[in-house]
Amino acid sequence: MELQRAEVIALVRQTVFDPPRGVARLLALDPPLQARWIGLGIVMTLSALLATLSEMMLAVATDNRIAPAPAPITMVIVQGVLLVYGAWAMAFFGQRFGGKGQFADALLLVVWMEFVLILGQVVQLAMVALFPMSALVLTVALVGLMFWLLVRFTAALHGFENIALVAFGVIAVFVGSALFFGVVLVVLGVMPAPVA
Repeated sequence: MELQRAEVIALVRQTVFDPPRGVARLLALDPPLQARWIGLGIVMTLSALLATLSEMMLAVATDNRIAPAPAPITMVIVQGVLLVYGAWAMAFFGQRFGGKGQFADALLLVVWMEFVLILGQVVQLAMVALFPMSALVLTVALVGLMFWLLVRFTAALHGFENIALVAFGVIAVFVGSALFFGVVLVVLGVMPAPVA
């Protein structure tokens, strides 16, 4: 089923203000798995391009007093790994607690969530160009939106009703994953070990 522009806008609005219905509507579309992977490739590329553009704008605004951003291709790869891991974690850990969601649907939801956040990034870039001091406020707002969508999407995917417990689970998985990958990166020599 192909969405028209007005339907996409309506789905974005519903996703933000009524996530359970947005998720139900999105899953009802049931695109083939190949389309979900293609969607992943599109959003990870767009996200990396926007991040690079944002860094360039900040560099100009701060007279290059900030650290240079990673190469775009590196950002694309990192973004892709994080999104795939996010979809896997959403499905895997939800199933461990009695959830019914599958990886393919989790992948669709993560890709859609990233698309919604990309729209927020576009608004952020436009606002920063006009009001540079709004960057921090908008960044916090986007992080809050990401957490809100992640919690509500996870609950809707698995049929969980206790949103507070889902939020706690999301935070626990996020912190645990960050610690795990931090240790792995230190062991592999990608990141320096912390100095006591």
